[in-house]
Amino acid sequence: RAQKRNGVSKVSAVHDYTGTFMGHSAKFRVTATVGHMFSLDFDPEYNDWNKHSPVELFSAPVVHVEDPRPRMREHLQKEATGADVLVLWLDCDREGENICYEVMSSTVPHMSDRLQTKVYRAKFSSLS
Repeated sequence: RAQKRNGVSKVSAVHDYTGTFMGHSAKFRVTATVGHMFSLDFDPEYNDWNKHSPVELFSAPVVHVEDPRPRMREHLQKEATGADVLVLWLDCDREGENICYEVMSSTVPHMSDRLQTKVYRAKFSSLS
């Protein structure tokens, strides 16, 4: 039976339960993202378009920017702490793949054994 609790992010609950995974007993923590965790933006120097021509923007440096409101990175890092396995269940398209890498970059460094971390990618389709 699953137990629902609040995590760091108020927009994504965590469900804890026990079961089996690949033939072994396991404790599960299930949570979700709220879409992309990061976006790309121009380096702050280039955000004032009156100072740079549009042509310069094609080669301007970009930075990853996180929306701090859902606290999603902090949420996932806390839930990943001590975990042995990460199973990603996101859409099987380019956007879902991108979100998978965002999740992995936030979680894998906090898992129990970073050198032996096992990451699995669930593959499903809403058509199946």
